[in-house]
Amino acid sequence: MVDACLTDLKQALEQHLDQATKPTGYEASPVWLAARYSLLGGGKRVRPELLFRTCLMFNDSVPKESVAFSASLEMIHSYSLIHDDLPAMDDDDFRRGRPSCHMVYGEATAILAGDLLLNRAYENMLSSIQEEPSSAVLSAMRELAQAAGGEGMILGQDRDLAMEDPAFGRASPSDVIKMAELKTTRLIRAAILMGGHLSDVPADVLALLSEIGHAAGLSFQIKDDILDCVSNRDTLGKTPHKDEVAGKKTFVTVSGMQGALTALASETAKLEAGFERLKERGYQVSPLLDYLRGLVERTC
Repeated sequence: MVDACLTDLKQALEQHLDQATKPTGYEASPVWLAARYSLLGGGKRVRPELLFRTCLMFNDSVPKESVAFSASLEMIHSYSLIHDDLPAMDDDDFRRGRPSCHMVYGEATAILAGDLLLNRAYENMLSSIQEEPSSAVLSAMRELAQAAGGEGMILGQDRDLAMEDPAFGRASPSDVIKMAELKTTRLIRAAILMGGHLSDVPADVLALLSEIGHAAGLSFQIKDDILDCVSNRDTLGKTPHKDEVAGKKTFVTVSGMQGALTALASETAKLEAGFERLKERGYQVSPLLDYLRGLVERTC
């Protein structure tokens, strides 16, 4: 039942992303082509799936806004990757197993394509609301806006860049955690909380989802840092070993491989504990828990 529902939802998501980036009369504009190149060029769609699976913990179907809101999540994630790959940022020539957006369309168009997707995300959510929005819908929108903004993902990227500056000095594990909490965790946590808001769950359940989202986001980033050290480009889809060569501050480069593995185990334990508390409240947690376990154990 859940698997069939997720298959339909993921198909609907891809159709929505395609249609939302086909402006009548402007389809051939370089900025739109660049945006579609990055948005539709593969990817695991982790954040939309987190939203879907969270909703399916509470109901047999998802709220009507879920597909559009999950598409907006993916637009914001894709915009962040386009900008992250730029020479002025993380400077990576490959993304999702092929040349990065700026390598194909140039830096200026890539910057604009990222800007386009960020703005389209909000247009897309607003366009999906056909009647007076409920407080739950508005809360989901606010969650995404806050996670992506200057007190969330953008601030996290700023901290990441600041730690590359020689004047920053030696980074501590807590510095890396604070950066990852903003740069990666906030959007992953938002995906889960958006599912909770759209499902109109009570405040105590939202608090648990927040804890789960936080642990899930940190686990995801720690695993990503580990994979950067042990994978090749074909498996990873982007340039491996880049963090160490560039002197970037990650869980591995600051704490060592064993320290990163210990941190991963700690966050995974917090994740499992959060789900135990949801199970005690009678919720069917397997749709989301099984997926998050797979993310923690992934090899690419």
